[in-house]
Amino acid sequence: MSPLLEYSDQFRAPIWMVAVRLAVVLAIAWVVGPMLSRTRWGTAILSSKKENPRSLIGIVAVLAWFVLFSVGMLRHLTFHSKAWDLAIFDQVIWNLANGNGWQCSVRGVQDLRGDHFEPILLIFVPIYRLMPHVGWLLGAQAAALVGAGVILWTTYRRKIGDAAAFMLFLAYLFFPPIHWLSIADFHPIALAPLFVMIAWWGRERGKVAAFIAGLVGLGLCGEEGFIVAGWWGFWEFLVSGISRATRRPAIGWTGLAAMVLFWAGFVYLSAVYIPAHRVEGAGYFYVHRYAYLGHNLSDIVRNFFTRPDLWIGHLADSRSMALLALYLVPLALLPLLRPKVLALLIPTAIYTLLSQSPEQKSIFHQYTAMWIPFLMIAASEALGKLGADRLLVDQRSQDQMGTGIRSLPPDHDLHSPDQPPGRQGSAPVPFFSVFPILIASFLAFLAFSPIFGLSIHPELFQPEPWAGEAKGIVASIGPDQAVSAPSALCPHLSHRRVLLLKPDNKWPGTGEILMLPDFPPPAN
Repeated sequence: MSPLLEYSDQFRAPIWMVAVRLAVVLAIAWVVGPMLSRTRWGTAILSSKKENPRSLIGIVAVLAWFVLFSVGMLRHLTFHSKAWDLAIFDQVIWNLANGNGWQCSVRGVQDLRGDHFEPILLIFVPIYRLMPHVGWLLGAQAAALVGAGVILWTTYRRKIGDAAAFMLFLAYLFFPPIHWLSIADFHPIALAPLFVMIAWWGRERGKVAAFIAGLVGLGLCGEEGFIVAGWWGFWEFLVSGISRATRRPAIGWTGLAAMVLFWAGFVYLSAVYIPAHRVEGAGYFYVHRYAYLGHNLSDIVRNFFTRPDLWIGHLADSRSMALLALYLVPLALLPLLRPKVLALLIPTAIYTLLSQSPEQKSIFHQYTAMWIPFLMIAASEALGKLGADRLLVDQRSQDQMGTGIRSLPPDHDLHSPDQPPGRQGSAPVPFFSVFPILIASFLAFLAFSPIFGLSIHPELFQPEPWAGEAKGIVASIGPDQAVSAPSALCPHLSHRRVLLLKPDNKWPGTGEILMLPDFPPPAN
C-alpha cells in the first residue's frame, strides 16, 4: 500500500493531482499576490494608517469559532466521532467530576496518567460537575485555535501594520491543518497553540510572566509540551540571553531556567511518573513508535545521536515530504525565510518525522497542533523582515536623492524578533508579501480543507443511515449499566464508570457487561 494513499483518499484526488494543486496554489500566490500589491487598491490597504476596529476582529473571531465548533459538534451528533479520542477524554473528565479519579475504561487503563501527562483536563472538571457534555471540550478547542489567531494579530499589528496583521489573521483562519484538527475529535494538545501564542506575545512584549505562563500552559497540555518548552528555553537563551544585539536578557535567562526545568520534567514524566501510573504494564507506552531506534527512552536517545543511519531515511521519505509541503505551501513558503524562528520546530519535527506512526505524519490528526503556531510565527516574522527590507531600500533611495532622510544602518532589521520591546517600527509598512500568504492560504482552504471546497467531506456531517437505531439504543441504556460498544457509539455513552470498546468485555470489579450491536452494521 502506498504511504500516500491516505492523502489521496482524504483529498479525493490521486497523488499527482494533489501535487498539481500544491503547485497551482504556490504559483498563483506568487504571481497574483505581487500584482495586487502594486495596484492602487493594494497599496492603499497596506499604507493605510487607519486601524481596523476591534469589533471587526471580534466578529471574524466569533464567526470562525462558530464554524470550527459547529463542524466538530455536527460530526459528533451524526455519529462520526470516535472512542479514540473523544470518548476517552469525555469519560475521564466525567470520572474526575464524579470522584472516580483518572480511570478510563474505554482506553483500557485504570489511570489515564499512565498513558499521557495532561493535567489541563482538570479545568473542565468544575463545569462537568454542573453540566457534563462533550460540547464543552469541542467549544474550548475551537476557542483555543481561534484565540491563538487573535493573539497573533495582537502581536504583529504594531510590527507589520494593522491591515497586514488582519490579513495575516485571515490567512491563519484559512490554514487547512486547523480545519482538520477541528474535526479530529478533542485532544488536550489542540489547546497548545493558544499557550504558544501567549508565550510568544510575552516574549515580544518583554513580559516575563506571560512568557512563563505560556510555557507552563504548553506543558500542561501533554508531556511533548515539556520537550518543546525546554527547547524554546534553550533557543531563547541563545537568541535573547547572550546575543549582543538584544535587550531581552530577562527573557533569555528565563529561557535557560525553562530549558533545565522542562527537560528535567520530561525525563521524570517519561521515566518515572507515567510508568508509575501505568497499572497495565511498565514503561512509557509511546516509545514503540520509535522501536527501530531502541526499546526504551535511553536507547532511543543514544541511537539518535550515534546511529543517524537508522533514522535519516525517515526524514526524507515520501510521507514526510508530503507533510512538509502541506504545511509550507499554504503559507506561501514564507516560514522558510526565517530559519532562525523556524528552528523552534526542531524537536516537533524530530519526534514527528521519525515516528513509525502514519497518523503522526499527516495533517489529519491532532499532531498538527504543535506545528501550527510556530509555522505562523515564522511566516509573520518573514513578513516583518520583508517589510523592513522594503522600507530600508526606500529610505536609502530617498537619502541618495538628497531628501535629507537618514538611512538606516545596513544591518538594521526593523522587525527582527531580537529587537527590544518598543523599538519595533510602529507605522504600517507597504510590502508585497502579505498578499501571497493570504492568497495561498485561501486557495489551500479551497483545495485541502475538509469543510469546504474540493476536499470537503459532507458525509462527516450527515447522519448515518443507522443513526436513528443507534440513538434509540443509546437512549435505552441506564446510566449505571456497564457497556461494551462500537467506537461510533462510545462518545454517546461515555458518562458512566465502565464503558469498553468492543470487543473488550471484561473490567476489574464489574459483573455483567452489556454488549451492544456493531455500528455501522456488518455488511451482509
